[in-house]
Amino acid sequence: MIIESGTLKGRSLKTLGKEPWLRPTSDKAREAVMDMMRPVLAGARFIDVCSGTGAVGIEALSNGAAHTTFVDVDNRSVRLIVDNLRMLALQEQASVVKGDADGYVSGLQGGEFDVLFADPPFDSGLQEGLLVTLSEHLRDAADGCIIIMEHPSKRPVHERYDGPEVDLESYKERRYGDVSMTFFRATKHRNEASGSSHDQTE
Repeated sequence: MIIESGTLKGRSLKTLGKEPWLRPTSDKAREAVMDMMRPVLAGARFIDVCSGTGAVGIEALSNGAAHTTFVDVDNRSVRLIVDNLRMLALQEQASVVKGDADGYVSGLQGGEFDVLFADPPFDSGLQEGLLVTLSEHLRDAADGCIIIMEHPSKRPVHERYDGPEVDLESYKERRYGDVSMTFFRATKHRNEASGSSHDQTE
């Protein structure tokens, strides 16, 4: 696996081969996401949930993110991510958390990140659950944060998730064969928000 863009373009990442539990985001999809997100990645705090190999979060660092937090429940993934970060000398720009995805995001209020990317196992059903959990727990500090959910193209997620303080509203979807990415922006409730945010990633 190769880093596709940014300052580390061309560097190799360790993988675990074709494991049934591991489905890395394709090179094409990863590069396309970074192309779209590059305007907002400079100095951003990035969270890579269900990290797998860590390729997406590492690619974000390669494209200017200040810090990436990697979250995965599997010990094999955690060890792999730590190895890749060490190999690329990125330890100071990263944190690795071994934990359940839903449990982790339920502790987020919004001030901890600018962009969150999640790629749950396709057969887990976590896609909807994580978006619901985020909408329920994020607070005003999340206003303007971007959440990217990777999911099967044949199982789209909802366009909107309403929470007590913040709503998640989709503003873009990209399809790469049987894999899709839906982009959400967290916004305060309309009666509380002032003005409108400009989409720099279109």
